[in-house]
Amino acid sequence: MGIFSKQSRAKSQHSATTLIAKGCSISGQLRLESNIQVDGSIEGQIQVEKSLVISECGYVSGDIIAEHVIINGEFEGTCHADKIEILSKGRVNGHIYSDDLSIEQGGRFNGVTHSASQPRVAELVDISEVKVAAEG
Repeated sequence: MGIFSKQSRAKSQHSATTLIAKGCSISGQLRLESNIQVDGSIEGQIQVEKSLVISECGYVSGDIIAEHVIINGEFEGTCHADKIEILSKGRVNGHIYSDDLSIEQGGRFNGVTHSASQPRVAELVDISEVKVAAEG
C-alpha cells in the first residue's frame, strides 16, 4: 500500500485541522467544516463546525460561531459556542454566548456573558455590496 492510497486520503480528511501560521494575517469570512488553529491573526467572521483554538501567539478580532473555542491568545469580539475555555494566557474582550464557560487562573475576560439560548445570529456582509454602496 502506497503513501497516497485512497484510505490515507480519507483518514486525513476526517482529522484535518486548518492552521493559520504565525506571521500570517487573514481578513474576511472563514467557514470551516473541520477544526482550526490560529497562530497568526484573523480579523473578520469565523464559522467553524467543530473547534477553534487561538494559540498563545494567536489573535482573532471579529465574530466567532463554533462548537468549542479554546483561547490561549487574544480574542476581541463576539463568540457563540457550546463550550468556551479561556486558558491561563488567554485574553478576551467582548461578548460571549455560551452555557459552558471556564477561565483558568491567569486567564482574563473583560466583557459580558449571555446564555447560549439567545439566537446565534451573525450578519455576514458581502464586501462587494459594501464597496458599491460606498461608491454610489
